[in-house]
Amino acid sequence: MMKLSLYIVLFFLLIGCKSSDVSTQYRDDFKSVSAKEKTIFLKENKATAENKSVLLLTQGFKGEKITVKQGDKSVYSSYPITNLNTKLADYFSFSNENELLIYDQFTKKQLIIPSDKAKKYKFIYLMKEYKDDTADFSITYSNTLRPLK
Repeated sequence: MMKLSLYIVLFFLLIGCKSSDVSTQYRDDFKSVSAKEKTIFLKENKATAENKSVLLLTQGFKGEKITVKQGDKSVYSSYPITNLNTKLADYFSFSNENELLIYDQFTKKQLIIPSDKAKKYKFIYLMKEYKDDTADFSITYSNTLRPLK
């Protein structure tokens, strides 16, 4: 029971911290790739099933270690760098049946992608914006795959 209480307190602390420096959008109104390109992209990333979504790291990544977990399982760990021409750093598919915990080692911030939102959207874009001495994050949920090149 004590362990459960600790998890509940930790959850509310994370949610409270998360809301001040994370903006969330729901958009499908930007330029997209063709249906054929989208299908090829999803197949290449093993994300064609309904229980799979794709997290795309976009602007603002400068080589800081990013770790992504689902439960105790690590699903991504790398040092992504945003390509200034494509505005894309990296991407990977994940199971949208469990929440996704994203940890930025440089800022010491943890973001949560809830499974209920991930199930509704095939593509989740994560952008990092630097303001003064801090970095804020922006999450965009979408069913539109923007051009990657």
